Amino acid sequence: MEKVKFTKYDALDVVRSALFAIILSILLVMGFAMIAKFANVSAAVIEPINIAIKILSVAVGCLIGVRHDSKGLVKGLVTGVLYAGLTYLIFAAVGGDFSQNPMTVYDVIACVVAGVLSGILAVNVKRKKKV
Repeated sequence: MEKVKFTKYDALDVVRSALFAIILSILLVMGFAMIAKFANVSAAVIEPINIAIKILSVAVGCLIGVRHDSKGLVKGLVTGVLYAGLTYLIFAAVGGDFSQNPMTVYDVIACVVAGVLSGILAVNVKRKKKV
């Protein structure tokens, strides 16, 4: 089996993707918080919407951030893990609660799956445009 070499350009793609995803996630969470405040949203709806926001953010982050058309699966996987870790730290620091619950595991799984799928898609869509 061939060893996958991760270059500095691949690392830049991952960092760029994760930063786009984090910025989008913060904007969407703030928008949802304002809607939830005025619309009297049930507490049972908040967690699924937060996971949907994270999935959407990782997907858009990969699609925007991946510029080089190789290693989409690996870039997406690393982006998903990096995003999940950083958003956990950011939102836990803002909320003042670093405790872990079962939803933390689901967040990581959802972010990794979204990252892998969107990383593969981003590489293949960009490759199609060049041909």
